[in-house]
Amino acid sequence: MMSMKQNRQWRFGSWVGSMLSVCCAFAFILLGLTTATAEAASASTTTANMMSGTEGVLLAVLGQEPQRRGRRGSDDDADEASEDGTEKSGADEDEAVEEEEEEDPDTYLALTNATVYAMTGAVHRNVTVLCKNGKIHEIGTGVQVPDTAEILDVDGYRVYPGLIAVRSSGILGGGDPSDSSDVYSMNLTLALAAGITTANTGNLAAKLTYGTLEDMVQKRNLFESLRYSSRNPQGKKSVRDGLRKVRDHLRDVASYEEEKRDNPDAEKPDEKWITGEYAKYMRLIKGEAAAEVDANTVHELIDLCDLSEEFGIELVIRGAYEGWAVAPRLARANVSAIVTPRDTVNANPRSNRPSGSTIENAAILYEHGIRLTFMPVGSWFGSGTGISMGGLAGRDLQHLPMEAAFGVRGGLSGEAAMRGLTIDAARIMGIDDRVGTIEVGKDADFFVCDGDPLHYMTQSRWTIVNGRIAYDKDKESLFEHIRKGGDVDAPPPTDHWPRRLGQPW
Repeated sequence: MMSMKQNRQWRFGSWVGSMLSVCCAFAFILLGLTTATAEAASASTTTANMMSGTEGVLLAVLGQEPQRRGRRGSDDDADEASEDGTEKSGADEDEAVEEEEEEDPDTYLALTNATVYAMTGAVHRNVTVLCKNGKIHEIGTGVQVPDTAEILDVDGYRVYPGLIAVRSSGILGGGDPSDSSDVYSMNLTLALAAGITTANTGNLAAKLTYGTLEDMVQKRNLFESLRYSSRNPQGKKSVRDGLRKVRDHLRDVASYEEEKRDNPDAEKPDEKWITGEYAKYMRLIKGEAAAEVDANTVHELIDLCDLSEEFGIELVIRGAYEGWAVAPRLARANVSAIVTPRDTVNANPRSNRPSGSTIENAAILYEHGIRLTFMPVGSWFGSGTGISMGGLAGRDLQHLPMEAAFGVRGGLSGEAAMRGLTIDAARIMGIDDRVGTIEVGKDADFFVCDGDPLHYMTQSRWTIVNGRIAYDKDKESLFEHIRKGGDVDAPPPTDHWPRRLGQPW
C-alpha cells in the first residue's frame, strides 16, 4: 500500500498531466482555425482574381476598358464620367458639399431714405447705404437691395459715422477686453446710446460689439506713453539721451547695410540692449507709434515741439489748455491735441505772457491746422481719464458730444467739432483706414440720431457696429420715457430734478 505522502505525489502528477492534455487540445483547435482561415482567404483571393480576369477578358472582347478599383478617397479613384464630362468623383463631391456648408452666407443691412453726413465734406440725401458682412458695400440712390437684407428705414433721421472716444474708462474690461468684457453690461449700453462705437481702452482700440466678442479688438499698442515735463528735469534728460542713443544706433545700422554691399564681413551693430524703454523709443523714431504725453503750459508745449522736431516723432498732447497761446508753434511741429474746451484755469497774474485757459482754445488750434479731438474734464480718478461711469454728471458716457459742443460755443464750427469726434479722432488713433467716415469699404459703424448731435436733447435712435444693430432705442428701457420728436420748449415733468429753492420736495 502507498503511504500518504506517495498518494499526494501521485494525485499532483495526475493533475499536471490532465492540464497538459487540455492545453494541447486547445493548441490543436487554434492551429486548425488559423489554417482554415488562411485557406479561405487564399481561396477568396484566387476566386476574385479569376473573376477579375474573366471580367477583363469579357470587356476586352466587347472593346471596353476595365474599371479601376481602389479605396474611396484615394488617389486611385476614377472620376465618374458624364455626358458633358463635368461630373465629379464621389470624394470631390463630398469635399464640395463640405466647403458649401462651411461658407457662411453673406449678411446684408440696408439703411434706406438716409440723410448721410459722411464726414468727407459731403451730405448725401435720400440715399440707400448697403452694408455687406460688416462693411459699407454701396451708397447711392439706385442701390439694389438683396431680398435677404435687413432693411432699416431711417427717413427723418441723420446718419453719422460712429463716434470715437479717444479716452475712456469702464466701458470695456481691462487688459484684453475680449477676455474681460461683459458684452451685455449697462455701461456698454449707455455708451452705445450716446452713439459711441469705438473706444480707446487701455492702449488699444476696441469696438462696442454688444452681445458678441467677435471683431471687438481693432488695433493694439496705439500710443507710447512719454513722461517729459519741466517739473522733472532728470526725466527729461533721460528721455532725450535714450532717443539720441536709439537714433545713433539706427544711423549705424544704415551705415552697416551700406558697407555690407562691398564688404560681406562687415560687423553688424549690437541690438541686444534694445529692450524696455529703448524698444519704446525705437518704435517712436521709426514712426510705428505716436507718443502720448500730458502737457498744458506754454513752456511745456514748446519743449515738446522741440523734442518732436529734433527726433521726428509724432506727438499727441493731452490737455494743452494754453495751446491757443502757441498755436503756430504747435502747427509747425505737426502735433495732435486731445482738449477739453471747458477747462477753467485762471491766468497767472505774475506772468507777462498770455496764460490760462480759454473756451476759444479748440477753435484757435483748429484754425491753425492742428488735428484735435475731445475728452471730458478730469474726474475723481485724475486728469484726462476720459468718459467713464466714475465721474459726476458731465463726465459720464452720455456727454462726449457735449464736450465738442463747448468747443462750438468757443467759435469752433459744428462740422469741425463732429470731425473731432469721428475722422480726426480716428486719425489720432491710427484707425482711419477703417472708421471715422462713411465710405465704401470701411466698417459699417453708424450713429443714427434724431437731430444735431451737438444739441443736448438729441437722442440716438439706432447705433450700428460692424453692420449689426447694437442699440435700438425702442427695445431698451433706458430712455423710453423720452417722447419721440418731443417739443423742445415743453415744460419739465413734475418730478424733475434738481428742485428749485422754495419748492416742496
